[in-house]
Amino acid sequence: MKVMLKYELKRIFTKRLNRVLITIGLALSVILSFLAATSNRFVSSQGHLETGISATRKVVADKNRNKGLMTPKRISELITQDQRAFREYKDKGESDKIYGTSIQQYLDVEQIVSYILTGNEDYNPSVYLDVNPKKLLNIYKIREAKIQKLIRQNGKTEEQRKYLKAQYDKISTPYQYEAPDSWDTMQLYVVTYSIVLAIIVGFICAGIFADDFQTKADTVFFATKYGRTKAVKTKIVAGIATTTVVYWSGIALLSIICFGIMGISGINTPYQMSQAYSIYIMTYGQYYLLTVVCGYIASLLTATLSMFVAAKMHTVSVAVCIPFFLYCLLPFIGRALSRYTTIFNLVPTILTNVEASARAPLVYQIGNHVFRQIPLVMVIYTSVAIVLIPFIYRSFHRYGRK
Repeated sequence: MKVMLKYELKRIFTKRLNRVLITIGLALSVILSFLAATSNRFVSSQGHLETGISATRKVVADKNRNKGLMTPKRISELITQDQRAFREYKDKGESDKIYGTSIQQYLDVEQIVSYILTGNEDYNPSVYLDVNPKKLLNIYKIREAKIQKLIRQNGKTEEQRKYLKAQYDKISTPYQYEAPDSWDTMQLYVVTYSIVLAIIVGFICAGIFADDFQTKADTVFFATKYGRTKAVKTKIVAGIATTTVVYWSGIALLSIICFGIMGISGINTPYQMSQAYSIYIMTYGQYYLLTVVCGYIASLLTATLSMFVAAKMHTVSVAVCIPFFLYCLLPFIGRALSRYTTIFNLVPTILTNVEASARAPLVYQIGNHVFRQIPLVMVIYTSVAIVLIPFIYRSFHRYGRK
C-alpha cells in the first residue's frame, strides 16, 4: 500500500499541469502577502502618509496607546478626546497632522461604540460623533438591552432563546483591547486565497481518476491484480493527502509571511470588539483559525466531489467546474435567494464566507438541540466529504462490469 501511495503521489506531483497549478498557488500566496502587508495606511504625527510594509505595525503601535481594559469610563473618556480632536480636524480643513497625532489612535474605539449603539441592521459608523459621552457610561447596559431584543427576534423557540442567552452570557465585559489590525487585514486575504486553493485542489483531484481514461491506460489499470481494490483506495488516499498538503502549505506560507511582517498584536483581543452582537465567543486568533479550518473543509469537499464526478464520468471537464460553481457562482445565487428560503444559509459558500456568518446570530434546531450556523455547516460538509469516499470507490471499482 505504501509503495502504491508513493507511486500515486509521484504521478500527481510530477504531472506538468499540477506542478504549474501548485506553483501558481504558492506564487499567489507571496503576492497576496505583499498586498496584505501594504494595504494599511499610517499617518505620522507630521501628517505624512505611509503605505509600506511597516505601515501596519506603526498603526498598531499608535492604536495600542489605548491598550487595556475598555471600561465604560475609559470608553467615555476616549470618545470625548476623539470628538474634540475631530472638531479641530474639521475646523482646520481636515489636517493630516491632527489625524496622525490624535484621531488615528481612536479608530477602533469609534468602531466599538458605533457598533454597540447601532448594531448590524442600522450600523452607522459616525454615530460616535454626536453621542453624549455620559451616555457611554452605560455602554454595556445598552448592549445588553439590544441583546435581549436580538434573542427575541432570532429565537423562534424557547430552546433557541435559552441557547442564545447562554451564548451571550459567556461573553465577558468590559473587553480587553489590543489593536487587531493584522488579523482584520488577513481575514479578507485568507478567504480569497482559500477559494483559490479549493479551485486548484479541484483541478488536481479530478485528474487523479480521469487520467487513466485520457491516456487510454484504463484497460491495463483494471487488469492488474489490485486494480479494482487497493489501487482505487490508494487513489482516494492520494487525493486527500494532496489536498491536505497543498492547502496547509499555501496557508502556512501566507500566514508566516503576513504575520511576520505585520505582527500578531490583537491575537487575544475578543472578536466582540468589532462585532458586539456575535454569538461566537472567540479571540481574533481563534477567529482566524476558524476561517482557515473552514477553508480546509471547503477544499476537502471540492476534492471528494471532483474525484466522484471524475470517477463517474471518466473526464475532468465537468469535475473542474465544481469549485467554480460552489465558491464563485453559488454565493450570488444564495445572496439573491436567502431571503426566501433558509436552505441557502447552509450552503457550502458559508465555509468561504465566515465573516458574514459570524456576525449574524443564526441558530438551527434539531429536536431539542440547538446549533449555531458555522459549526453546523462544518459538520454537514465534513460528513458529506467522508460519505462521498465509499461512493468514489464503488464508482471506480465497478467500471466496466455489468
